[in-house]
Amino acid sequence: MQEKHVNEATKIVLLPSAVRATYGAKDSQSIQEVIRENLLLTSTEPYRKVQVSVKHASDGTPESLIAYMLRSYTYTLDVRKLRIGGDYSLRSIEASYASTDEEVQAWPIPVEPIPILRPRMVFATPVPEIATAKAAVLYLYDMATLLGYKCVKLLGASANLANYKKYLTGHLWAFVNIGHGNTEGIVLSDGFLSYQVLAGAPKTLLRPEVVYFNSCQVFNAPLQPAIMAAGARTFVGGKVNLLIGASEEVCKCFWTSILKKALPMGRSLVACEKAKYPTPGCHGISGDLGKFKPIP
Repeated sequence: MQEKHVNEATKIVLLPSAVRATYGAKDSQSIQEVIRENLLLTSTEPYRKVQVSVKHASDGTPESLIAYMLRSYTYTLDVRKLRIGGDYSLRSIEASYASTDEEVQAWPIPVEPIPILRPRMVFATPVPEIATAKAAVLYLYDMATLLGYKCVKLLGASANLANYKKYLTGHLWAFVNIGHGNTEGIVLSDGFLSYQVLAGAPKTLLRPEVVYFNSCQVFNAPLQPAIMAAGARTFVGGKVNLLIGASEEVCKCFWTSILKKALPMGRSLVACEKAKYPTPGCHGISGDLGKFKPIP
């Protein structure tokens, strides 16, 4: 009996494109076959899910597939660009892909909410099907709410590009995302928040936010400097590939330490990683390393 391939049952999700909101059964099957045969079944790395964005030529015919591949055991994102013919036949595969200039849309103009209704913290995950990711978001949301902060939680479909842009322009005190990423950005429920999108943002966009991306490799160029250049007060992220499960424990410990115990952020991250993570030095922190007490 032939052994089942590690990615034989990996879920493939088609994202809406600027040309087509949905794809029919025939097109969907063709796209999934290209992804499964040329990416999933040729890899020994287990993947939890693949989100696929279809790019079209000026005449509307498909010309490439962007595959956002979410690993099963770490919050690592692998990105592949498959150039295809109009019939979805494979022409070539590129090892990585970042949004091109024409795909980077302007950030919305911030609208000042009524102060009493203004959210102060956002806790989000586009992968609530991962039990530890959802549990961490719920834990952080409940803890911060009980401490008196106005909070928002974004789970699954609501952890999308529109909501991230909306809240990141709101001059929050904290923004936390738990999910897959790499050096160029993080994957959301409907696409990719890239360093290029952040690089095109106003220089005070993230002020005075403490941004924590519980994602792999995000504490590296070009994403880390783009976040700091957009005005983030502090940025925390994975330097390398972060384990699913253990990394959320570091995240929860960090926020518990700085919110409930009022410990300095830099010291808290080091202590939490030492207590909760099997390998030291996997998380990075830049910017203000002092106490969280929000800057007015």
